[in-house]
Amino acid sequence: MFTVLEVKPLKASPRVSGLVLIALLVITASPALAQSSRTGERVMIPTLQSSDKTLGVQAAEAIRDQLQKQTNIRDVVVVPKADINNSLQSSGYPTTEALAPGDAKALATLVRAPQYLEGTVTKTPTGYKIDSRLIISRDMTKGQVLPSAQGAKLDDAADQVARAIRDARRQLPAEEACHNAIAQGKYQEAVAAARQGLAGYPNANILAVCLAEAYNNLKMPDSVVAVAERVRASDPRNIPALKMLTTTYRARIDSPRPGVAPARLSSDTTELLKVLGALAAADPTNIKLIQDVINEYAQLKHPEQAVPLVRDLLQTNPGDPQLLNLAWLVYLNAKDYQGAIDVGGEMTRVDTATATADYYTRLAAAYSALNQPQKASEAANLGAKKFPNDPNLSLIGANTLYQSGQLQLALDAAKKAVAANPKSPQAYYLLARIQGALNQYDDVVNTLNQAKANGADPMALSQLALKQGSDAYKAGTASKDRADFQRAIKFLQLSDQLQTSADAKFLLGASAFSLGQSAVNDANDKRSCELARMARDAFNLASINLPAGGQKYPNEAAQLLTAIPQFTPAVDNEVKRFCK
Repeated sequence: MFTVLEVKPLKASPRVSGLVLIALLVITASPALAQSSRTGERVMIPTLQSSDKTLGVQAAEAIRDQLQKQTNIRDVVVVPKADINNSLQSSGYPTTEALAPGDAKALATLVRAPQYLEGTVTKTPTGYKIDSRLIISRDMTKGQVLPSAQGAKLDDAADQVARAIRDARRQLPAEEACHNAIAQGKYQEAVAAARQGLAGYPNANILAVCLAEAYNNLKMPDSVVAVAERVRASDPRNIPALKMLTTTYRARIDSPRPGVAPARLSSDTTELLKVLGALAAADPTNIKLIQDVINEYAQLKHPEQAVPLVRDLLQTNPGDPQLLNLAWLVYLNAKDYQGAIDVGGEMTRVDTATATADYYTRLAAAYSALNQPQKASEAANLGAKKFPNDPNLSLIGANTLYQSGQLQLALDAAKKAVAANPKSPQAYYLLARIQGALNQYDDVVNTLNQAKANGADPMALSQLALKQGSDAYKAGTASKDRADFQRAIKFLQLSDQLQTSADAKFLLGASAFSLGQSAVNDANDKRSCELARMARDAFNLASINLPAGGQKYPNEAAQLLTAIPQFTPAVDNEVKRFCK
């Protein structure tokens, strides 16, 4: 029903943190954030995430202490706690709370640290556990996930984290060379630098991402996938790898190379769906990212996988007008119509401007899909009152009345829909069906001819006439009433005129044969010239149309054509006797 998400890009929040503003001033005021030639690069260890604020502070201090003990100042400078706290306080931030990702990056820039740690510390039944990641400040999405550290004492876990930081930093010189080569357009040099660095540290994900970026610039999609999938295997939250996999799989699906097996395309689609789920999970609070993922799901014709994403977004951002609009469209695409109805009601309550004609059209369609014609009619009527000149609402209102069995009201509404938009084929189709249900057969014929004159599809009109003719033929077969066969002939001739078909030809011939058979028998009993001539004309009509119908129904047509000559002498005799 709805296959496109007409979503306006979500606006970014106008609020910018104090840390970001100060960091920007530092960047613009300083030509470079270079380290002293006599000391190593600075690494920042801010407060870790924890349900216990004190534990987050203690864990950060323990990691700083262990890293200082394990390194030389010429290799690494651990940013002192005092420097971190002074910067936080001057920016109006508390010193005992973990920072949001954007603020952590800004703080790292402020204290001139090319790398920083983010992580979580928890207390376990046997001690402490720290899960962390080393981030490079120039791009906070690029980081090295560190092994989970556990110890009976906090210092024991911190010692493991410090050793992991030392190992992770071994890749940084090669990553810097790779990054600079890409910036200069020297992609082969970037590949060489990355490969050399990976030889010494195979699990270097920051470096591996740079290698994948170089392959991407060299238009080597298979290599991009191989490297990025290796990164994803060890770090499912690695956003740069996931984004490259998304674009690469999408490109391979949209523009497959000649000779690519269908199984490969199916596999790529399956993997892309997995990657999209991982990408959304990697940064669930990033609304723009989630919106991009949702649109990808829609394009892949899997909108149902977007439903949990918008549900979570609404739980964390209740009453957000843009998210409600996004959720409304997602639920409709996923055919979760009750969810769409519920969200749509909240959306129009929060922002009355969203109660457009399109909204009422879709709302009525949602109720119809749930087999609630009365509710659908109410929604359409509400919309029609608010937007009296909208032809779609009039049409939907008429259709819901038709489905609920209110035929006379439906007829009036359908006529209004045709009058509102004489070029709407759907309005004519609905009007013809309602007229047929009311046994207004002459009106049906007039409506179909009027629709043809206004440009409606002849094939669609032919099918409508065929349906009326088929129903009349079945009715005649049951009732043996010649009026039913005559009605069948009328509609089947119209169907054949609009768009010739073997179905119409065969049913027309069969209806004519049945009419002739009935007329010839009664003509003799009633000594009726009119019935005799009716029989003669009906058998002639059957003889003309059955051969063409026999292309699809050869056995049935042959039986009828064989039977017609058996009636011919009697018909000729009746015409001669009764028509003087």
